[in-house]
Amino acid sequence: MATRNVLKTDSIDSLIYKGKRGDYRGYRKELLAEETPDKIKNLIFCCECGGVSRKPRLPDGRTICTPCSKGTRATVDSRVDEILVQLKSRCPLSTRGCDWSGQLEDIVQHMSVCVKLRVACVIGCGEVLERCETDGHLKKCPLRRERCEYCGEEVQASGANRHIALCPRHPDGEVSCPYKELGCGVLRIKRKGLDTHLADYSISHQKLMLREIHQLRSENNKLRSEDDKLRDVSERKECENSKKFQYLKRRNLIIHKRIWILLTLAVLGIAI
Repeated sequence: MATRNVLKTDSIDSLIYKGKRGDYRGYRKELLAEETPDKIKNLIFCCECGGVSRKPRLPDGRTICTPCSKGTRATVDSRVDEILVQLKSRCPLSTRGCDWSGQLEDIVQHMSVCVKLRVACVIGCGEVLERCETDGHLKKCPLRRERCEYCGEEVQASGANRHIALCPRHPDGEVSCPYKELGCGVLRIKRKGLDTHLADYSISHQKLMLREIHQLRSENNKLRSEDDKLRDVSERKECENSKKFQYLKRRNLIIHKRIWILLTLAVLGIAI
């Protein structure tokens, strides 16, 4: 069973800076590549956060970085700026093997490309690894996308086997026997073995077809018989309805005739 990666990503911010949040927090003193003389430490180390002061200010002769100087009467000393420009730095990840060294003011730019910085997988699998390992990881990441060489569809690498089973063109994909609905017991077949299956089971498939034909013929005869019965019933009802119509028609004529006679007698004044 694979061991779950429990590493955490590196925060460039916390690797470089120390002290309170602000635009000019002090650098961590661990970044200095050389042993700094005490007389310089007093000028560059913030008396509040202990970091290497950036944009230093000097209240009462002490060095303090800009964020820590809020609320104090601090002035800028150009001598400190000159010292900071000359300070040499090493990568905070030198213990992991990064051999970069350069100007302290270039540390931020270096960290943006440092190969030993721990970062999360850009695809999103949750793996945390050093930046120099990302190219190798992307080739085997379980969430990477790969294109099926048979159907051209892009699928997730972890689901490649599932895709093969469903791929409409992959030779190792599975298909249903065309005679499945007729009762063939072989439900799933490798696509490349379908022709062999049809040849081996040809007689069995013919029997299934004949059985289906007999069933359909029987059902057809039954339906035809029922249709004939319904037609007879319909014809009888139609006949009955026709006779009733003729009877009502004759009754209507008789009634009209009697009304005409009564009206005629009334006009002539003859009592009924």
